[in-house]
Amino acid sequence: MRGIVAAPQPVAAELGARVMEEGGNAFDAAVAAGFVQMVADPFMCGLGGWGSATIYQAGTGTFEHIGFWARIGSKMRPDMWTQDIKGFTNLWRFPIFEDHRNLRGYTSIMTPGTVAGFGKIHERYASRPWADLLAPAIRLSREGYQVPEFVAEHVRKPMLPEFPHPREKYAFNDAARALFHGPDGYMLETGQYYRNPDQAKSLERIAANGWQEFYTGGLADDILADFGANGAFVTREDLAGYQPVIERPLKVSYRGFEVASSAVPGGGLLTLQILNILEQFDLAKLEHNGPEHGFIVAAALAWAGVTRGNYLTDPAFGEVPTERLLSKEYAADIADCIRRHELPDRKQLNVPGFTTHISVMDEEGNCVSITHTLTTCAGIVVPGTGFTWNNCVSLMDPIPGRPNSYVPGKARASAISPSIILKDGVPWAVVGAPGGWSISSAVSQAISNMIDFGMTPVEAVSAARFHSEGDPVYCELRVPERTVEALKGHGMNVQHSLFNYDRTFAKVQVAAIVDGEYRGGSDPRKDGGSVAVARR
Repeated sequence: MRGIVAAPQPVAAELGARVMEEGGNAFDAAVAAGFVQMVADPFMCGLGGWGSATIYQAGTGTFEHIGFWARIGSKMRPDMWTQDIKGFTNLWRFPIFEDHRNLRGYTSIMTPGTVAGFGKIHERYASRPWADLLAPAIRLSREGYQVPEFVAEHVRKPMLPEFPHPREKYAFNDAARALFHGPDGYMLETGQYYRNPDQAKSLERIAANGWQEFYTGGLADDILADFGANGAFVTREDLAGYQPVIERPLKVSYRGFEVASSAVPGGGLLTLQILNILEQFDLAKLEHNGPEHGFIVAAALAWAGVTRGNYLTDPAFGEVPTERLLSKEYAADIADCIRRHELPDRKQLNVPGFTTHISVMDEEGNCVSITHTLTTCAGIVVPGTGFTWNNCVSLMDPIPGRPNSYVPGKARASAISPSIILKDGVPWAVVGAPGGWSISSAVSQAISNMIDFGMTPVEAVSAARFHSEGDPVYCELRVPERTVEALKGHGMNVQHSLFNYDRTFAKVQVAAIVDGEYRGGSDPRKDGGSVAVARR
């Protein structure tokens, strides 16, 4: 076997495996499959999006993290909307404006990083020509496909009560409506045939001229002309000056395994801190999701929520005491609080999430974990280009002086946690998930499930799960009632889901080597996904 790919979109997983079967490495597979994800799942990810990648290069034995974060446009200012905010949603804490200016339209767009991020991955690690790797996405966009359920389900009802209907939110301008609305006014129903020849042309321009075409080429000129005419905050200088952040990922040891995850402002800090706290307890001796295990996990998640609320920000704009927060001493202090049944005094309601992910390993030991997203999609298509844009402004803070306030150039804090695990210095698993702020809780539990309880990747991603960032604690219906009652007895406000597999929880994607063979797991929540093994 030559490698393995796990992703929510079967077409992307299968393509990644085929690229490796044809002689490409894990990085080739990730680039080709990532662009196909942008075509196949147009409201979760796209050319106008952002994300991050954790990389392990087998030849050098080194890790690298590429943060292609969206950044606030130069025309924004911290206090520009302070007088207009009407409050925040209960779930996710989206700022509320009567005209939804931060949720949809040109004013919700931040400077995107996806094309640059995948471009850097290709430049630094790939072995096959850029144009060859984009060709499958171009073909899929031009020829089209029948809309799968995992796409159609997102346009049936608003994600939150305060949101406009997806038919209007995801297709806000005329070009977006022309692309996504059928003749009856409805959007991309399951089985509807969807083609996007304009996006194919945009991808052809990027394939021919390199990723810089998006930022300084003719495609950038088309984008900026439309942005300028419609009040966008992203400028020519923002696009031309955009560069991903290339640095070391954050790392911790967990019961002898080496775990690397995203640098800040990504959620690796949260994921790794949760693992550090769990390491203070002998979980393997406990009943999985039983009363004691459930309380330890839920409390660890809640305490990580304190870190998110107090510290997680763009490190270029504020200090993040990463070393202290990831120290074993800090984890031991939190573990002592948990043993005393002390919980943080923090209320935070965050469950639903968007985004996508891909996990890849190859026979050489190269590993790629990429999470990328549009946040919840701005509903804007620049005429003639065929692709959607991020609405990352929606989760920035309109109150000045806070960790995620509107400061030009600032990236948004997020929970995305593309992770890679080594066992005895050798790649063992690639893990990550889409799912908003529930990503860190999901990724950390999946890792613990495999290491502490010996679960296979399928078992690890499928097991009943908790989520918390303080108060309340969410759990799926499959969590035993006696565990729920025990948590309540310890003072936790537990929201027991009515779904066995709650579709609002993150969808973990695992590619791993188990007993010398490739094994993977694609989370069954939402509409499931796919694991594809590349064969010789």
